Amino acid sequence: MVFAGYNFDPNFGAEVEYVGSSDTDIDTGTRLLKGEYDLKTYGAYGTYRYQFPNTGLYAKGKLGFAKAEIDASLSDVLGNTISESDSDSGVAGGIGLGYNFNPSMSVEAEYDYVAEDITLLTLGAHIKF
Repeated sequence: MVFAGYNFDPNFGAEVEYVGSSDTDIDTGTRLLKGEYDLKTYGAYGTYRYQFPNTGLYAKGKLGFAKAEIDASLSDVLGNTISESDSDSGVAGGIGLGYNFNPSMSVEAEYDYVAEDITLLTLGAHIKF
């Protein structure tokens, strides 16, 4: 995941992100079939943060636009392969909780709705400058 953002003030900001899975194996339940997929998402969001008084804890909401791309393949032991690709884009959003350790470091957990059938749960550390 690659993420960048800018806060216009303590509450409102903007973020862009890229999340990629690289080639990930699919458990087919048998040795006769091998499957794998590659998922990538791209997003741009407006954000709102609510800082809980007298704590480092904050809540975050975001709303914007995202695109998801997936490539999947299934191969059998004879070398036959079926491949499929799809993409979807549209309105996306998320909610999260974070904690500011100091003005330049925080951690954040977030749940995002990217596209139909694609949601993300992330945990990350942020360095702010």
